[in-house]
Amino acid sequence: MITNHLLLLQKKGFRMTQARSSILNLLENTDHPLTATSIHKILKRIGVSTNITTIYRELEFLLEQKIIEKIPLFDTELHYEISGRTHHHHLMCTSCGSIQNIVLQSEKGLLEEMHNISTYDIRRHSLAFFGTCPDCT
Repeated sequence: MITNHLLLLQKKGFRMTQARSSILNLLENTDHPLTATSIHKILKRIGVSTNITTIYRELEFLLEQKIIEKIPLFDTELHYEISGRTHHHHLMCTSCGSIQNIVLQSEKGLLEEMHNISTYDIRRHSLAFFGTCPDCT
């Protein structure tokens, strides 16, 4: 399946390797951030053979192209997701590691409060919640 991101990279003259297109396709079709290790495991499970070093290299390439972004979730490994999605935050289970995207309706008030108490020129922000999911409770 050729996605808009793949077409954009092809137009820029970049090669579309199986690893690159598989990683990009996986991130585009997953509704939560993934780690390099989880990407490696999922690709292996679906029959795409690539080593973890290639995955890290491709993730760095996609970051440089601003197609994906790093998601700081304060655990031991970086998470990645497609850039440009509707603004959201994350809810992470501290037991099983599952991640859910959440949209906060009250976020506008929080941002206004930050602008009132800070002299920073805030360009972006991240908010994560940690708890135990219903499956682990």
